Amino acid sequence: MTTRPLALASLSGPDLARVGATAEVTHGPDYDTARRWSAALWHHPLSPAGILYKSRHDDDELCLALYDRFDDALEVIQTQRVLECAWLWPLLTRYGLGLNRNE
Repeated sequence: MTTRPLALASLSGPDLARVGATAEVTHGPDYDTARRWSAALWHHPLSPAGILYKSRHDDDELCLALYDRFDDALEVIQTQRVLECAWLWPLLTRYGLGLNRNE
């Protein structure tokens, strides 16, 4: 949970054109372009707290990357083991994935 409102830089939908970018920023063949954009946004005078972008592996989903300089704006309200999270099994089913036990 955030303890204060955070301004985010949106790199999806029509916002890409507004900042002079294409979807290659988040969907390119490697992460060099994404890293350069992230660095530019980090240094931008508006100082966004992070970036909102479409997932490279499922563009129906939005992802959020928060810059660590805003970690004081986050408050842990609950911790839980991933294997005990109700959302894990539907998520694995959605993407046709499973888990292997490494011993």
